[in-house]
Amino acid sequence: MILWVEPNSGLDTASQLKLLLEDYRRENPGAEVDFRVLTRKHLWRELFALQRQNKTQSRLPDLVQIPHYWTALFSKLDIIQNLSELDPSLSASEWIEPLRPHCFMPGTSSVFSVPWWMEVTALHYRADHFEQMVKAPEELLKDWQGFLEACAFFQKKKRVSNYYPVENPNSRGSVALGDIIPFVWNNGGDIFSQDMTRSMVHREEAMRGIEGYLSLFKSGYMPLMHERGSMGTMYEGNASMSVSTLQMLGRASSGNAPPIRTVALPRGRMGSCSLMSSANLAMVKDSPRKDEALRLLRWLCGAQQQKRYAQMTDSFPCSSQGFEQFMFSSQELMETYSGIIATARTLPNITVCGTYTTVMDGVLNGIARAIADDKYTPALLLQEMVKIQVEMDYLLSLYGD
Repeated sequence: MILWVEPNSGLDTASQLKLLLEDYRRENPGAEVDFRVLTRKHLWRELFALQRQNKTQSRLPDLVQIPHYWTALFSKLDIIQNLSELDPSLSASEWIEPLRPHCFMPGTSSVFSVPWWMEVTALHYRADHFEQMVKAPEELLKDWQGFLEACAFFQKKKRVSNYYPVENPNSRGSVALGDIIPFVWNNGGDIFSQDMTRSMVHREEAMRGIEGYLSLFKSGYMPLMHERGSMGTMYEGNASMSVSTLQMLGRASSGNAPPIRTVALPRGRMGSCSLMSSANLAMVKDSPRKDEALRLLRWLCGAQQQKRYAQMTDSFPCSSQGFEQFMFSSQELMETYSGIIATARTLPNITVCGTYTTVMDGVLNGIARAIADDKYTPALLLQEMVKIQVEMDYLLSLYGD
């Protein structure tokens, strides 16, 4: 069997997955499982290639990891398997409620992908750094203005070379839709209209959220165009805060780790909500090993294995049972994340969403380069967002769900 995954833990992805799959092989003697790690951009291209090219049976993937909002597109393109046909007992009720709509082909009750692990955006900070600034950092960081005050304070108190107040969560050191969307929501904007028929990214509310996030680069509060970790990390003392989807409490409680605290994202004009996103597993429809692939999928997405992999990747389990066990395993985890998760939102599982995010990521990377080259203007951002709005409105008119 062949499993395609994204680099869920960067350079540690392969070693962690090998460790996990060793247990599967022990429990299933004779099972042969190989895997391949692909970037999201590469995975997007490879999945479309499955539709256009004849793949040799020996190298055809059996299972693939996809963002939850790709389910609609690749189920409609007939690239991924209707899992309900293989296992009628498969029920979306096995996973936590916010993730259930993202298992289906829109307009059907058929499961095409299964949540494997999930992540939620939050604001993490070094408690020892804030001791020199304020007694109650959680109060200061409740709103955007307080967050910017903290950024300005730490920028003046530059601690070490290559220090920035905020660590850039983007693995490429750039910016993507997943980075900015919570700030768009918190300012009253969105990328889709409520009826999912129009693009709204060019509207004032959305632009306010995007501009707010980009201001962190323009003010020198966050590094730009340096791969994540190349400037040093918050753990190493090269930043005091991080807006990240990583669940950091497990790391913070181990060994000699610095004191990390986690709070909700700073409030915007419409409050505070985070991005919740799940990595789902889907079966390639042309897989020649469907029974084996289904067995592996069921095993990986079981409560115990989800919990274990979530601990490896600093994420959260998705199954109702696994999530409950994980949250109740630590009082600090429950107290910190219960409110954040309760108000989190997901990108919609509609046919156009995968294309939308891919286009947005490319455009935002270009905007980041313009900032780095000192060529950025708000007019440039608006111009690019209007182009996206026109393109996505056309796609929504053709492929709206």
